[in-house]
Amino acid sequence: MLRLNRFIPVLVGSALILSSVTAAFAQDENYTVVTGDSLDKIGAIYDVQAACLAQTNNLAPGAILEPGQVIAVSFDCPLYDGVDFVRTPREVNTDVTASLGQGGGGGSASVPYQVQRGDSLDSIGQALNVSSVAIQVANGLKASDILQPGQELTIPADAPPYGQFPALTTPDDPNSDESELGQGGGGATDLSGGDTTYVVQLNDSLDTIGALFDVQTACLATENNLADPAKIYPGQSLAVKESCPRYDGFDFVINSRGG
Repeated sequence: MLRLNRFIPVLVGSALILSSVTAAFAQDENYTVVTGDSLDKIGAIYDVQAACLAQTNNLAPGAILEPGQVIAVSFDCPLYDGVDFVRTPREVNTDVTASLGQGGGGGSASVPYQVQRGDSLDSIGQALNVSSVAIQVANGLKASDILQPGQELTIPADAPPYGQFPALTTPDDPNSDESELGQGGGGATDLSGGDTTYVVQLNDSLDTIGALFDVQTACLATENNLADPAKIYPGQSLAVKESCPRYDGFDFVINSRGG
């Protein structure tokens, strides 16, 4: 019993420390420097970027701190991006999923997202069930770009679900920001009643699209001004015309048109 009593003050003290750190995340905080502290160490305690701590307190990056010095901790700062261990990561992006489409994809309006440690375009897209390509295009990024903790991204409105390509503006332009996302060709014509637009996805061919809509492949090529029907690429928009003859290839037609 005596041995248990020795640990009770330690446990209570630990609980108070954790509760104070948790409370600190609710609003901005002042921190009093103790011996051995640095901006990086304080940043790791509060999960706040050390460079932003320096800027908030009008200090030079890497400034030597004195015991008793008061440091203002602003939670408007990006997340900690150093190499120290973060004991209590801040919770961010808590309202993002509530604003997205219930069946996957973006919601009716764009939503901000703050990058967390270990995030990539693909992991964000997968976690939110939103096209990672759509996120990439909306933020002017390349697929090879490395995201930084605290970086602000936009989850675009009406983006397709994860794994799908959005419609790209210039998929065939090698100098476009979208050049890594596929090449294209042709152009959709004006649509009328009963016509629809289809965005080409990975592994699509004009023949599989024709079978999907029960539309003749040759007519798809003609209506979309395709110089080479064998060359269609992810993100390319194709007009599917109701006036086209029915599919006449060898693929299986799931939804046969009447007539």
